[in-house]
Amino acid sequence: MKRIGILLESIESNHYFHETIRALAESGQVELFFLQYRGEKPKGLAARLRSKFQTKGLWRALELGFFRVMVGLEYKILSRLFSRLRKHGETFDIGNFNRNEVAYLTPNFSPSGLVVRFPDTDIEKIKSLNLDLILRGNAPGIFKGGMITAAKDGVLSFHHGDNRWHRGGPAAFWEVYLRKPSTGFVLQILTEELDGGRILFRGNVPTRRSYTENLINLFEESYPYLTRILLEYARTGKLPAFESGIPYGGQVLVGPTFAQSISYAARTKWLFIKFFTQRLILKHYKRWGVAYVPGNWTSAILRRGTRIQNPPGRYFADPYIASRDGRTVCFVEDFSFPNKRGRISAVEILDDKRYEILGPVIEEPFHMSFPYLLEYKNELYMIPETGGANSIRLYKCVEFPLKWEFQKELMSNVRATDTMLFEHEGRWWLLTNFASPGSNDFGSQLFAFHASKPFADKWTPHEKNPIAFDSALARNAGFLRLADGTPVRSRQRQGFDLYGAGLTLAKIVELTPTSFREEEIGVITPEFFPKLQGCHHLFSNGKYTVYDFVRTENLK
Repeated sequence: MKRIGILLESIESNHYFHETIRALAESGQVELFFLQYRGEKPKGLAARLRSKFQTKGLWRALELGFFRVMVGLEYKILSRLFSRLRKHGETFDIGNFNRNEVAYLTPNFSPSGLVVRFPDTDIEKIKSLNLDLILRGNAPGIFKGGMITAAKDGVLSFHHGDNRWHRGGPAAFWEVYLRKPSTGFVLQILTEELDGGRILFRGNVPTRRSYTENLINLFEESYPYLTRILLEYARTGKLPAFESGIPYGGQVLVGPTFAQSISYAARTKWLFIKFFTQRLILKHYKRWGVAYVPGNWTSAILRRGTRIQNPPGRYFADPYIASRDGRTVCFVEDFSFPNKRGRISAVEILDDKRYEILGPVIEEPFHMSFPYLLEYKNELYMIPETGGANSIRLYKCVEFPLKWEFQKELMSNVRATDTMLFEHEGRWWLLTNFASPGSNDFGSQLFAFHASKPFADKWTPHEKNPIAFDSALARNAGFLRLADGTPVRSRQRQGFDLYGAGLTLAKIVELTPTSFREEEIGVITPEFFPKLQGCHHLFSNGKYTVYDFVRTENLK
């Protein structure tokens, strides 16, 4: 059983960290030891400002106080508009998970209030507990001195930022302010260098339009991964291998100035005004569309494609195409705005310019999209996205193209999107996108599973799952092959507050039960038709290449 110390300022915790501590306490594999700062942190805005005056000076304290008031007001407004954000502001008592005597510590902060050291007596107290690992909880400070080595495997800590360019804070703010497409996090074993620890894992999630939404999404995606690493450590006694270090040439980021806070507030306010104006007054929505062009994907000129007209109040997306019995049919997500749900419909390609919408082929009481096609032993199968059913479902075409029958669940009790199934080097691989528990971000994590046959009842997870944790490339967007049979994955690229900003193409150069590596071979930007805002799918059967795109328009 692993002995893990939890370094705390207070036993009052946000619900993300609460869930991590709960999972550790209930695992039966971890013994927890709380290491808690003595005294109470200043309560109330006035008390916090007085504390800041002493360490930062009057003007800087006012700037930081203004920022806190601004983002506090932002959270109150957004939590009223969007109920799923409300839990973020709640606090939870984690004291009940501690079964051992609390070790109280006396932190000695530097005049700046940033660096913290602990008396030798505290360090000896911690060492006497014979801890395997210390997990930094809500304890602030840049640790110096004996704390770094007080446990056998060191101090494990988050840095909520991509430390290759973002060191300092506030977490999740500068990515929004700078309109970065992704927001990063790292799990690190601390050294005395600020946010320059030894990296165990890094991930990137898409940047949301506001600080509040971005911080919540970052926490929702990152904390479950912290839990997974700790439980795996408890089970195996091993942490992930350290990432190779690289030089850091940037400055340490700090809280925004008055001017930066006001600029952020004005720009974010404009984003929300624009959003609600488009939705409530102009009735404009982001609306996907599908196009096709003759020929294989390697020679496709997307601007020459034929656009398939969306029916009123609906849109088509995620096209896959198959040719059988002398007919070529494109299968699409057919999303209804009034019903807020998708089904799978078919569009027959008559020639390079003419097509016929055949109508729905699979419709269920839950949302469906991404109709991935697989030919196996002269039969045609489909694995559409059915995350609303908490399963990955397989359908078989019994009469092309309109009649399909449900066959089985390839996986049950999973929230998965955009699943692709293919054979590679004698093994069948299932690549899919999961969101962390409690999150709706399906664009950041790619998982792989393998089996000896395509429709297996049991799938073995890849040793390194998730094999990608990066919103720039994780989400599946179509499956292709080079002339020599090398698999190529179309990958969605998320933008700042923009789902499906573009595509990259990557050939899979290594895929085994213990390794995964792909190399980018192309980039597709949404410039092939006028007024596009994004594109997120590409597929080809050799005869035709199909793809999608998005623009803001009304629903006629």
